[in-house]
Amino acid sequence: MIERYSRPEMRDIWTDAAKYQSWAQVERAHLSTLVERRQAPPAVLTAFDAACKEKNEADFLAREQETGHDVIAFIAELASAMGDHGRHLHRGLTSSDVLDSSLSLRIKRSLNVLIESLAEVREAFVFQAFAHAQTLCIGRTHGIHAEPLSFGQVLSSHFAEFQRAHFGLIEAQKIISTGKLSGAVGHYSQLSPDFENSVLKQLDLNPEEVATQVLPRDRILKVAQAVEAVANATDRFAVNLRHWARTELGEVLEPFSSKQKGSSAMPHKKNPILAENLSGLARTVRGYSSMLTQNVALWHERDISHSSVERVALPDLFVTTHFMTDRLASLVLNMQIRPDVMRANLNRTGGLWCSQTVLTHLVEAGMNRTEAYELVQKIALPIGSKSALGQVTEDEFCKALTQEKSVTQLVGSDTLRNLFRPERFLASVPVVFKRVFGIAPEDFERRKNESVVSRTPSLQCIYKVDVELLPDVLDTEAKAIENDMRHNNIPLLNLRQSRSFIARFENRMAQNDLYKYAADTLQNAVIENVRVEVVQ
Repeated sequence: MIERYSRPEMRDIWTDAAKYQSWAQVERAHLSTLVERRQAPPAVLTAFDAACKEKNEADFLAREQETGHDVIAFIAELASAMGDHGRHLHRGLTSSDVLDSSLSLRIKRSLNVLIESLAEVREAFVFQAFAHAQTLCIGRTHGIHAEPLSFGQVLSSHFAEFQRAHFGLIEAQKIISTGKLSGAVGHYSQLSPDFENSVLKQLDLNPEEVATQVLPRDRILKVAQAVEAVANATDRFAVNLRHWARTELGEVLEPFSSKQKGSSAMPHKKNPILAENLSGLARTVRGYSSMLTQNVALWHERDISHSSVERVALPDLFVTTHFMTDRLASLVLNMQIRPDVMRANLNRTGGLWCSQTVLTHLVEAGMNRTEAYELVQKIALPIGSKSALGQVTEDEFCKALTQEKSVTQLVGSDTLRNLFRPERFLASVPVVFKRVFGIAPEDFERRKNESVVSRTPSLQCIYKVDVELLPDVLDTEAKAIENDMRHNNIPLLNLRQSRSFIARFENRMAQNDLYKYAADTLQNAVIENVRVEVVQ
């Protein structure tokens, strides 16, 4: 982990100290289950907690120099501090039971941090997209001018990609929420599946369906691929920003402070260094993901070829991607969008952006399509050549067309001039925004003007709560639950219920709080089980 590209929230999850804490979390859940089943005295937990306070990272590392085995060193140090109670520590477990279950815990925490950071990225895109819903820019294909569109719609495309990546992280978190205490080759020779269930329930993990000595590495690969999708989305926006910032375009610029310098040699330079940095870091993330691809095929029930790779790849994968999303959120929020430059660039080709519309109208008026295409192309290409030298007026293409009798006879001069209104390319913006954000720009502005404080539906937090209960216990609209949640000051927007109910929240509340509510309020004599799942 490179300090330059680290943020403390994520970096702290992948320190050696955090690693040992996660091991201790698994070992304590194991001891707690022994105590619950009267296979160890309650005092063993007190002894374990005291040992964890007494021993530290330096002790474990020093013992590892002797043993050559990190988990044995950890167990030996704690067991020695626990006295006679130490004999219960790690009883019936193998190293991978602790290593892999604790790794799942740390990956889950890392995904939580990344999900929170990605929410800020999405909010920044929402802010800019709605602010520029009516800002016209030229669309480009192959880097060449095509047709005008809303710059807000351009940003909505990036938002939608990040939203898909966001959902991908949530799904990856479900995939990695597994652990194992099934022993040396996964056949429960020392501890039962029921015992494993009890331990993993305390850790909020599910038992691996079929473990070997380790958790299947395709689960970690799914996580890496979900994280890589975030990096790819970041890179796509960064590449676009770098293009928009070019001198020849100048449509969007990075924030540039009063004392910032762009070049050691040329004082006039304002380089898109933040976006370039993000593109470079995206390449490293893809590298880490590729490394984890090769961890899936282990020998038989296990080998340790995956271990060294994960020690390097996982911390850097998460720390780097979190740095990227943190930087991107600030970049999107503070970038300098220049509508006047966008309009000037749109006009620089003399209206050639209207060529498809002219072609369509000629065909609809009865001209053969091939003939119409060749006619429009014959008029357009010379104008395109002149525009590169800045020698055309913004209505040059329209004027040239009106001088062509075969065009004016079929389309008419007034109709032709009306085609060259770029604002008509904004007509679909409300539809697109409603698809992406759940609300059209005009409705969003109206709500703001009416001082209605509410986030767009795409940013609301949605939890699915599965409730297994006796028939006809809950009312069909879940009003009792909804009223109770509001009474308990849970920031609920709305709720609907069938077998399970969907709770929609304005802000992302701690998932543990909802679990606690479900356990305290919903877990009763008529409800068999409650499961909370993050949907968005």
